[in-house]
Amino acid sequence: MLTRFVRIQLAIFAIVGIIGVVVMVLFYIQAPTLLGIGKITVTVQLPTGGGIYRFSNVTYRGVQIGKVTGVELTAHGAQATLTLDSSPKIPADLQAEVRSISAVGEYYVDLRPRTDSPPYLHDGSVIAAQDTTIPQPIGPVLDQTSALINSIPKGKLGTLLDESFQAFNGAGYDFGSLFDSSAQISGDLNGVSDQAQALTQDTGPFLDAQAQTADSIRLYARSLAGVTGQLAKNDPEFRTLLQRAPGAFNEASALLTQIKPTLPVLLANLTTIGQIGVTYHASLEQILVLLPPFTAAIQSFLGTKTPHGLASGAFNVIISDPPACTVGFLPPSEWRSPADTRIVDTPDGLYCKLPQDSPIAVRGARNYPCQGQPGKRAPTVEICESDKPFEPLAMRQHVFGTYPLDPNLISQGIAPDDRVNWNRNRIFGPVEGTPMPPGAVPRGTPPAGPPLPAGIGAPLTPMGAVDPIAPIDLPSPAPAPAAEPAPAAPGPSPAPPPADAPAPAGGAPAVAPSAFGGASQPGPSVAIAQYNPQTGAYVTPDGHVFRQSDLVNKAPKTWKDMFAT
Repeated sequence: MLTRFVRIQLAIFAIVGIIGVVVMVLFYIQAPTLLGIGKITVTVQLPTGGGIYRFSNVTYRGVQIGKVTGVELTAHGAQATLTLDSSPKIPADLQAEVRSISAVGEYYVDLRPRTDSPPYLHDGSVIAAQDTTIPQPIGPVLDQTSALINSIPKGKLGTLLDESFQAFNGAGYDFGSLFDSSAQISGDLNGVSDQAQALTQDTGPFLDAQAQTADSIRLYARSLAGVTGQLAKNDPEFRTLLQRAPGAFNEASALLTQIKPTLPVLLANLTTIGQIGVTYHASLEQILVLLPPFTAAIQSFLGTKTPHGLASGAFNVIISDPPACTVGFLPPSEWRSPADTRIVDTPDGLYCKLPQDSPIAVRGARNYPCQGQPGKRAPTVEICESDKPFEPLAMRQHVFGTYPLDPNLISQGIAPDDRVNWNRNRIFGPVEGTPMPPGAVPRGTPPAGPPLPAGIGAPLTPMGAVDPIAPIDLPSPAPAPAAEPAPAAPGPSPAPPPADAPAPAGGAPAVAPSAFGGASQPGPSVAIAQYNPQTGAYVTPDGHVFRQSDLVNKAPKTWKDMFAT
């Protein structure tokens, strides 16, 4: 039978055991938490586990209010189950942050409400992933730190530490100022954390581009070092240049001031040349390509390039094979004497006017390619820009006999060939083709336009009048500025037409110029075209109004078209 002392001992032991079991169940095993007694269960959705584990602490404003009872893997990340005290009430509008107490990996969940008003968390509440944050993993940081340390040669680590000590020794005050400034900058960045984060993320491609262009950056640095080294080497000359540059700039400024009234006019006129260059850039490019070898070939003929010291050359005598073109040029009666050495202007429009398929003068002006009209060839820009083809003056060139009648020369006051027998060969075929029916408008008639100001474009006083040579289907010749008259070539004068010559039929215009008629009084020999330098407009003697911009093609071209692509 047990004594009283033993029974007291057993009773005390039983009480202590029961208390220990209760304490172990309540506080160590945390049975109320597991059983959910006086607790609420909240689910937190996380993008990753974030380092939390079972029985991690859950704090609310720095005070522990629960535990993490489970961490599970989901299709979109991880899911943590929190068991929280039912008191105090926690607002549902909150931010759940996974934080670390130390670097050894002690993580906990901190609940930070955005407001104190309801609704509150209840049993079964879910905190969405967008309302959670997780810390940066410490493992990659340690790995990168280890890789950085391993990149330093073992024998150089002591040298690195010594040099670092020499560099930062005595810079405590500077470091303190740097840290204080960094803290202030960090505090300011907290207010714009989203923009700072976006800026940090956007610097990735920029840094990648710098890494990819590392060789170019090194080359640029070497080139810059060469430039600065040259400047340092030529320091006296550079200082002299800086000292004299203001005077040169003042002279340039004075020059610009002097040419200010005329420079805009010059630049405006150069636009026409620029537009012509844009139009004929292909021809200019061809000239620039062929000119160097042509010059080299010419230089190779010199005596300094040959072993015998004499210039080299080859000469051939060619007599009318092929014959020279005479259609479209001055007749022999208008040729100047070789003894006449005066400089006079030749008439306009002197070029070979045979058909373009004629074997004579194939490289003549009539076969010039039109730059603005691919596939078309014409001697003048006007024909190139028009919708009409080139029309020859004669279908073939006569070996003997008189030159064909050229309305272009007659309109400029050039007499026909004096070998024309006015009593027999008075009829010339229509240059413009078959005569038009009565009432039709002759070709070349200028279109009707707005009336011109008084005195502009008015017809000039005729220089004289003679009987017409022959009826011809041509528009009335328009007077043009006449050059200084050339001295008459020695030889017989053209015979005047008979007095009984028939008048032109059908009102045909008189094509014979007054320059070689002796039945009228001489008139003025100069034509004037009025020009407005402000607008660039001028009026030709035939009544047409042009501008400088009308001289070139209106296609939208730029200076870049002058360069080959």
